[in-house]
Amino acid sequence: MPEACFLCLDSTEFMRNGDQFPTRFLGVQEAASLLSNAKIQMNAENTVGFLTLGGNACTVFETLTLDVERVMCSLANISIRGKRCHFSQGLQIASLALSHRTNPRAEKRIVAFIGTPLTETDEELDKLARKLRKDDVAVDIVGVCVEANVPRLAAFVDRLNKNGNSRFLSIPVGANLTDALMSSPILLGADSVGGATDNHEAYQGFGVDPSNDPDLAMAIRMSLEEEQQRQAAAATLAPQSTAPVAAAAHEEAPPPREDPEDLENLSEEEMLARALRMSLEEAPKTSGGAETRNAAPTSDEESFLHELERQLERKHPKSETSQPPGGDNLPGNEEESQGEEEQKKKDK
Repeated sequence: MPEACFLCLDSTEFMRNGDQFPTRFLGVQEAASLLSNAKIQMNAENTVGFLTLGGNACTVFETLTLDVERVMCSLANISIRGKRCHFSQGLQIASLALSHRTNPRAEKRIVAFIGTPLTETDEELDKLARKLRKDDVAVDIVGVCVEANVPRLAAFVDRLNKNGNSRFLSIPVGANLTDALMSSPILLGADSVGGATDNHEAYQGFGVDPSNDPDLAMAIRMSLEEEQQRQAAAATLAPQSTAPVAAAAHEEAPPPREDPEDLENLSEEEMLARALRMSLEEAPKTSGGAETRNAAPTSDEESFLHELERQLERKHPKSETSQPPGGDNLPGNEEESQGEEEQKKKDK
């Protein structure tokens, strides 16, 4: 399912804090670049846009676009401004931008990175959550190193959550933002979170540290996912394709060949008769009709074959009609031999 994703990035003075390396702001920039690239590569129809929450008001840098390079260039141009984070206003602007997406089938999603204490009241957050839930907007929130925001943001996500489409990720002080994001369902999706419990073990065989080279780690992860999908598709198609092939091989198995010694003992007429018989047996198979196989022999070849068989029977009579062994001892033969002896005596 295609997705339209809008990023809301905190850009207030609080983001200068060095509890993320090198600062919260640069950590959010890197995480936003990684997330934008992943969203575009997951589906050819996915779109990404982003705005900043600092300054006197929210600033939209990119509307929904398919061009990831354009998003990367705009992310490099944002700067820190103001002390107030316009959280509620930014999410409403992002929801409005998502309503103008070009693909109406695309799911609407907002990903907000918050590293500034919230100024909204609980009533305002509850009202905003109900509105976003009504508009079918999924919201993922990444809380960056502000402990006071954790319970409020978690409750906010719980109120607008619909069928598990919204998630909250808390980044404590000292944890790596990019590393935590890569092993979270916000980046991987709900279907892949079970296989990413230990992010470093997934890349152990490639010599890649996701925290040092997130782009390469993302490319490796996506390549592994594509290979797993290809193998799963091949495994499902294999049982279906092997059954017809095995049946066809069983049906088309050639008959056992005759002994070469038997063929050498055949006369020329017998070999000719055998060749004609084999050609007549193969003719019904090529025509494919049962009537052809059961039809009476009316062709010239069949008539010639029967005539040839009759001639062979005359030349080589069967055992029933041939003279039995030991025929020299029959009574008729004895009388002939006695007559020959008497004739010899008279001649003498």
